[in-house]
Amino acid sequence: MASSITASDSLYKAANIINGLDESKFPLLLSRIAQVMQQCPDDKKPFTEEEQEKLEVSLALDKDDLKLLIESSTLILQQAAYHMMKPTVLQQQLHDVLGLKEEKAKTFAQVWVNSAKGIVEQRRKKSVFPVQLEDVRWKLGLQMASDVQLKQKIPKATFQFGLLSYCEGEKIKENITLEFTHDELFEFHKKLEAIQSQLDALR
Repeated sequence: MASSITASDSLYKAANIINGLDESKFPLLLSRIAQVMQQCPDDKKPFTEEEQEKLEVSLALDKDDLKLLIESSTLILQQAAYHMMKPTVLQQQLHDVLGLKEEKAKTFAQVWVNSAKGIVEQRRKKSVFPVQLEDVRWKLGLQMASDVQLKQKIPKATFQFGLLSYCEGEKIKENITLEFTHDELFEFHKKLEAIQSQLDALR
């Protein structure tokens, strides 16, 4: 049977980090990650900056390794949700594919048993209420070149996209600002035209 866990160099490295963690501390960390995955908004981090600093000391990890640990653990649970994996299958594949120690793989399976329903339900909500583009604002401006001797002014277009999403029935609005040079805007326009052509072909 093909593996549902997509292995990568970063996941292998994360597996080594997980294998070296204290047996009593890893379940608490993984449960916290799973708990946050059942909530929204989607970009909510499982730990605050202060909590991460404490974790670095408690787990004897540097900042980069802790970040990899959290991101990889999140990814594994996301893959489990995407493939609707059975806990026993998840445990076996983590052991066989990534080389996780039996106890650590078992921890993933147990956390998945407790959180699968909430994580999958949250994924469904995201698919039913995706992020929508609600508003577009733009302006043009000139930016001086870094070399003042050139006395060159670079035209720039600034776009602000107003995005709308839903969390537990409540509207969440956010703005994303992007800046384009003439060439970048031209390339963006060509991609939009290609997308429009594909949409037209589906009609």
